[in-house]
Amino acid sequence: MADEDRMTRRQYRRRQTETKPDDDDSDYADQSGRTSASRQAYAAENNRALEEAKTKRLARKLNWVILGLVLGIIAVFLILFLTP
Repeated sequence: MADEDRMTRRQYRRRQTETKPDDDDSDYADQSGRTSASRQAYAAENNRALEEAKTKRLARKLNWVILGLVLGIIAVFLILFLTP
């Protein structure tokens, strides 16, 4: 491949944006737009479900920590009041 045939990414993108799609490709553009929107909706729903699962897991861990602290406080009070 000759050096003059090579182009940078910036040049390639510029060339792609300069060329406009034909009217025959309008259905493809509409379909790709809908596909992109549905992919974004799926990704958003997936992220929301993942965050919800993480929140539930964290809440469960915090509940166990709170239970442990309460039991520890009760144990300390029992030791303080029951020792002579």
